[in-house]
Amino acid sequence: MMPSTLVPTFKRMLVLLTTCVLQLSCALVFAADKGVTAELHAFKVVTGANGPQLVATTEALPGDTIEYQVTYRNGAATPARDVLATLPVPKGGMAYVAGSAAPAKVMASLDGKQYAPVPLTRTVDRDGKQVTETVPAAEYRFLRWQLGELAPGRSATVSSRMRLDGATKQ
Repeated sequence: MMPSTLVPTFKRMLVLLTTCVLQLSCALVFAADKGVTAELHAFKVVTGANGPQLVATTEALPGDTIEYQVTYRNGAATPARDVLATLPVPKGGMAYVAGSAAPAKVMASLDGKQYAPVPLTRTVDRDGKQVTETVPAAEYRFLRWQLGELAPGRSATVSSRMRLDGATKQ
């Protein structure tokens, strides 16, 4: 058991580590296409007098909402085709905020292998009957956008908000 004085520090560190993992994951998405790079930025969503505002951050506390923005840039002299932008949703207390993905036409995955348009659904057995239910957005582990072709020198940005509900060791 972790002493209570270390819990907030551990939770902040989890977000710092999560940011690093996201940066690596995003960069690796295009490892096969050497001309495309990915750059991740994290912003804390804070409520101000004029509504929600984004403030650059590297840490968060439980209950905070973080908006991740990833810009994919084609630095090659030729178009990058069939570009897929993938953003992991880290385990350990981070949950996707439903409806926050931009562009809004996004796919999600529970395992990083099978993707489908949101909202995800699954078939479950209830009282001997097969029932289709909506998968809670908090269970999504990956988001993916089909960006199509990215011309030389062009970039595309995707974003999504995630909430830190409570860090747990994984």
